[in-house]
Formats: sequence, C-alpha cells, structure tokens
Amino acid sequence: MKNEPYHYTESGLDYVWLANGFTRHDTPDGPGVSITAADQLHEVIAHAVVTSEGRIGGQEVRFLRSMLGISQEGLGNILGKSRASVARWEGAHDEPISETADRALRFFFALTKLGDDTAHEVVALLDKIDDLNAQLTLEEDATGQWMKVAA
Repeated sequence: MKNEPYHYTESGLDYVWLANGFTRHDTPDGPGVSITAADQLHEVIAHAVVTSEGRIGGQEVRFLRSMLGISQEGLGNILGKSRASVARWEGAHDEPISETADRALRFFFALTKLGDDTAHEVVALLDKIDDLNAQLTLEEDATGQWMKVAA
C-alpha cells in the first residue's frame, strides 16, 4: 500500500494520480495523506490542463477557477457568460465547454497564472487543433470508393 500511487481527488479532478511526493499516515480520524509542495503540484496540474489537446470540461473549469481564486460570477464576467453558465459547466463534470469559452479560459489562465511562455504554448496548441480540425483526409477503400478518414 505504501508504494501504490495516490488517487489525488482533492484536486477536484478525477484523473490525477501521484506516483510520489506524498506521505500516508494515521490520524485520530483514520488514514491521512500529506502532499509535498501542494501549490507547485497544482501549478503543474494547471499547466497540464491548459496545454492538453482535449476540450476543457466542467471539472477542469472548477479547478482552474479555484486556482484563479474567483467566483463563478467572476469567471462568467471574464468569459462573457453568466454565473449560471459557469455553474452548469461545473455541474456537467466531463462535458466539454464551448470552443470559444475553452479558448478564452485557457488563454486567460495562462496569461494571469502561468506566464507568457505558457500563453505562447496555448496559442500554438490552439493553432494545431485548428489545423487538425481543418484537415480533410480521404482514402480509397477496397471497392474503389473514397471515404473520409476518421481524425
């Protein structure tokens, strides 16, 4: 058990596992875990979220918003959306947010929290995603019929 990865659900993201950097211990209330350099860990997770190729979903919105230290209403104002929209996104745990909101949130977060280098990474990633979405690849099947190749 001591060498097993730790499922770090405290981040609010259900897919984060820690290989090390934590200590398991007993507390009066039961088993406990201490995380080493949690603030830096959250920065690394945030960087991974904003530079990932998949669209941001509700759990990532909540994580990034908490990292920004702003309310749902505050994030809505930044993205030109209502507080109710942000609440809906966060409630739809794995559902991707709109493409426009995704781009705005990534870029805003990168500029305010991660710095210019990450902002440039995000812009390059968005360009790459645009190129992939704009690309049409066709192939001829065994019967001589042309068909679109799945991306």
